[in-house]
Amino acid sequence: MFRLAIITFLVSYCFSFFPQTSYSRDFEARKKNVPISIINNNPGYFFLLRYNKAAHDITLERRAKPSAEIVAFTPLKLDSVNADWFDYEKLDHLFFEHNYQVYFLFEKVLNSKKTLYLKIIDTLGKASSFIELASIEKEKGVTRVDFEYKRTQNNNILIVASQVYGNFVVKKLALLFDIEKRKIILKKKLPLENDATGYSIAFECNQSNDLFCVFVKAHIASFKRKYMNHAQMMVPVMFFDSLAVAGFLVNASLPIKRYLAVNNVSALNSIRLHATQNEVVAIAHLGKQDGSGDINTYFLNQKFTADLSRELYSTITPLNETIKESLTFYDGTDYKEASSKEYDHFRNFFVGGCDFQISERVEDYYYKELLVWKNSLQTGKIEYQKIIPRKIYSFQGRTRFKNIAKAMPFIYKDKLHFMILEAPDNFKKNANDFNFHRFKKETNLARSNLMMYKLNDDGRLEKKLIYHNAIFDAVPMPYQASEQKDVILYLDGGKREKFAILKLDQL
Repeated sequence: MFRLAIITFLVSYCFSFFPQTSYSRDFEARKKNVPISIINNNPGYFFLLRYNKAAHDITLERRAKPSAEIVAFTPLKLDSVNADWFDYEKLDHLFFEHNYQVYFLFEKVLNSKKTLYLKIIDTLGKASSFIELASIEKEKGVTRVDFEYKRTQNNNILIVASQVYGNFVVKKLALLFDIEKRKIILKKKLPLENDATGYSIAFECNQSNDLFCVFVKAHIASFKRKYMNHAQMMVPVMFFDSLAVAGFLVNASLPIKRYLAVNNVSALNSIRLHATQNEVVAIAHLGKQDGSGDINTYFLNQKFTADLSRELYSTITPLNETIKESLTFYDGTDYKEASSKEYDHFRNFFVGGCDFQISERVEDYYYKELLVWKNSLQTGKIEYQKIIPRKIYSFQGRTRFKNIAKAMPFIYKDKLHFMILEAPDNFKKNANDFNFHRFKKETNLARSNLMMYKLNDDGRLEKKLIYHNAIFDAVPMPYQASEQKDVILYLDGGKREKFAILKLDQL
């Protein structure tokens, strides 16, 4: 094993001299200046978002490629809005680039009030003033207030504000902010929600500003034992009676609802909508009881016309038998079945009429395998399903970097790629034959491997060693890129830091 580690190190050491990677010079690094996200959408520069603990602020750096020298530096000055005790590591935010401008949406939280603010940073690094998008307060009888927000297909910001009353009644307001006009262009009060009507999730808007969501009716069916933080806990098991797509159309006075092809769902891992001007597709990852009484995992794709008047297709695909076998094992519960494994939606990509869906299994500080499937939005058929190996245990306090267990997915030449930290003992393991208990877990940055996994069109997985952490450590973090020919890696060396730029066409 020691010999394998030495060989791995020497191989990765040689990688530094290959032409596919260029390294910046070493920069001075401060422990209280932690990188948290990268945007790489342009051939000449990239953006690095940091949490500056010393100044208690979020800062943005625009860096040139390939030198990584700072071209523009922007302190967002969030302290002028948030209290000085606010913990920016727990800041809910949205960070993206559009038309060469950077948008940073964040949430200010007080005991009885939540407010959404937007900052826009131009090409010179100059930040706008704080733009207040929405505010919501706890009225009398309200027990909780919440915001959810996302970037829409045409790069506007969809906001849904919720007020939860003590008797489980929910009042929601949907807002659509046009980032070009810098104003709210849609404000829609949703009907009151309760157990009888169902609760709305998975909001989406199309180019015509029609609003869509999924109404879910569910109840607690039982409780199951689960091991969390070295303790046994009883957690509720939800049963989903029905799922329905609802449309609040600009040219219709009343909402339209269409029920999906499944009901009596035993588990709902994720459900999303993809809405265009002419069509809306529901994409779900769920568990359902079959004729024999066993619960199995399925993927649902169902397409309607944009006015929900007609169904265009409905396909239900079971989990691949090979994957089902790989995911059948005991792991923290009394159940070993693949359908008992709980996944959350992580990322998705729309490329060439196809939708790449990525779900991840995470429990406390334990980051486990990813599940990927590729949908054809034209036919509803699933072109492949795959497990992406991952097994990282990273708990708070072990490292100042909170994202080391995160996968860095990106698209290159219409294929899905992942950068993931991995234990060196997994170097020789077959990427297409995943065995959870034989796959070694990684617990820190030091001496770990950064691997690149690539999914081919036939669903076969290739892996490649990109970097072995030694003097400098590669730190994965949330990453955005739009078909760039390179990948930006942040390398930490304690008091020094640098950046590696990988040329993908030479890998």
